[in-house]
Amino acid sequence: MAALPPRKNPTPTKISKQHLTPLQILLQMGFPKHRAEKALAATGNRGVQLASDWLLAHVNDPFLDECAPREYILYACPTGPFLQQLENFWAQSREACGWNGAHNFTPHITLVSFFKAPDECAPQLSKALKELMNLPGARIDRPIGLELYTSPNFMGFFVAEDDANYLKRLALQYVKEVSHSTISLEPHVKSLHLTLAYQFPSGQFNALKTLVEGLDASCTDANWELRLYSRDPRLVSKQVHKVLYPHTPRETDELELRIGDYIYLNPEAIQASSDGWVEGISWLTGTNGYLPENYTERTAESDAWTMHRTVPLCDVRVPDETSDVVDGVPMSTPTVLPEANDAASPALGQCESQPDTVPVTSDKAPQPTTEQQPTADERTNSGKMFGSTKTQDEFPLERLHELVKKHVSNMQVIPGDEGVQQQTVSKPESSTRKVYLMRHGERIDFTFGTWVPYCFDEAGNYIRKDLNMPKTLPTRKSCLWQKDSPLTNVGRYQALLVGEGMKDAGVNLAKVYCSPSFRCIQTATSVLEGLGLKATVPICIEPGLFEWLAWYQDGIPEWLTSEELIAADYNIDREYKPMTTAEKLKDHFHEKLGEFYCRNSDIAESIISSTEGNILIVGHATTLDTCSRFIIGEKTRSTNDMGRIMQKVSYCSLAVMESDGTEDANTENNIKGHWKLTVPPCDPVTHTNNSRFDYKVLSD
Repeated sequence: MAALPPRKNPTPTKISKQHLTPLQILLQMGFPKHRAEKALAATGNRGVQLASDWLLAHVNDPFLDECAPREYILYACPTGPFLQQLENFWAQSREACGWNGAHNFTPHITLVSFFKAPDECAPQLSKALKELMNLPGARIDRPIGLELYTSPNFMGFFVAEDDANYLKRLALQYVKEVSHSTISLEPHVKSLHLTLAYQFPSGQFNALKTLVEGLDASCTDANWELRLYSRDPRLVSKQVHKVLYPHTPRETDELELRIGDYIYLNPEAIQASSDGWVEGISWLTGTNGYLPENYTERTAESDAWTMHRTVPLCDVRVPDETSDVVDGVPMSTPTVLPEANDAASPALGQCESQPDTVPVTSDKAPQPTTEQQPTADERTNSGKMFGSTKTQDEFPLERLHELVKKHVSNMQVIPGDEGVQQQTVSKPESSTRKVYLMRHGERIDFTFGTWVPYCFDEAGNYIRKDLNMPKTLPTRKSCLWQKDSPLTNVGRYQALLVGEGMKDAGVNLAKVYCSPSFRCIQTATSVLEGLGLKATVPICIEPGLFEWLAWYQDGIPEWLTSEELIAADYNIDREYKPMTTAEKLKDHFHEKLGEFYCRNSDIAESIISSTEGNILIVGHATTLDTCSRFIIGEKTRSTNDMGRIMQKVSYCSLAVMESDGTEDANTENNIKGHWKLTVPPCDPVTHTNNSRFDYKVLSD
């Protein structure tokens, strides 16, 4: 074949296309200029693909064409072991003392407070920061000096005078570089500080002070970096909540929820809500609508910000080979933290598409320790909402660690005495009477999303589509399963493990009571199987143990009858007369939260007073609290508090109430205050998620 002769003059158009900016490419794709600039700014100028994906996701965003500038802020942020200390403190202080103002942001020192800038100026703001830190002498060769300060309304570190002057000079120089007619900003002139806690109740002062005094600010391996963030202007005065469970809208004014999304909520709206539904704005799509607030959990506002640039403030310290750590976490090889170029929001590129899920009117707390997984069809595009999955080479090391850390942060640490795990020994329990309260196991609808249309043929015959689905189901109309989900096979196994653990601990049960939901009946059956009592202890089905009726505005489920359950080989107590009938529940769908607590508690008190021996009550995520709250002498929780508790009640969670041994503890109307919560007899069931596998990924 003849050799290809070289061209004398390269094609001019080819040369020009190689140097097109992302904005020019988006304009060639047909996007209006103001939309293209908004998308690039919102995604941290990370390229055409991310910006175009953002535009497609925000196609129904009513804010899309508004010329409202984003708000920018410049932080100095710690990294390395000191950051690890602070993150641990953030978690411990929130767990022990509740939310305070510091939890709303990543650990930082503010150098330039929020300022507004047009979208077209975003590249200039990022470039100016990089050029500033490239100047000779811009970086320091030591950690920033910090001095601890505590008072009844503020706790934090103030920056040592010399270092504070240095940071102020940097901030002032940055302000000079980017200030012009369309951007007005000022350096932070107050005493520079890193806030640890503020806006906290006075009663938490001593507990917080103890935690603060455990911090070591003199850590010699601490590194610092400058970070330029921006936020959506709609985020001002809003709380940011992360989505815990997916939700598919049933009404036109409802907002779709996807795992990985963030929701902007008005704090006043949360407090004023009477039914747990609030109006919010999706970070992912920009659309607004109503959502169940307890399907979300408050998180730091900075989680929903976009990071535009990170540059090292200190000369990067490379750890010794004997102490390979990134942010305080051991790694396999020593690493040098590279300078991060334009960086997108921490959450961008991590939002997985989620399957349709059961309406909110079902059990409100799917397993909180395991994220819901998408179906195979929804994973065909790598499962990422914005762009494709990033490789290790495309991410700065700290970003990779951040992703790994988010994955493992939900795992529970196994308790033990100085790292030695307690052995499970079969032994009889104490003679005092106990009531065991348990949530059902993993359910099909929260695992697979919308499943009924795909698992039943036209004749209504059940067809298993996954090995985690049961082989068979009791015969009934397929539509009835939509409100009365069965357990997965994993869910039944979870319950079996709990039963076996109770047996090993010497637990013996006299009676078992259960919500009429099929998933609860399956759970109770598997627990009894693990205990070896399946054939000898029948299950008493009590409709009064069902969850909050306010979640069932379109009607409560139609449950399987005792006859249908017995025909399906479930050991049901035919002689038991329910204290509350299903018909009575149908008349109370406007049930208030206090009424719900009273209903569940009254049932539990009646069960205790009318029986002897140990009792197992199997219900929902709320059951562990509603059936024990009044009996142990506590008051009704608020809607928000109940939602917070439910998020921590994972599948097959087990709580135990123990009697004080007095006669009043078993006498109706005198029960309250004579019982207490005690340590469960067996360990909890903890496991990670396991997403659906599609063999086609091997041929990609």
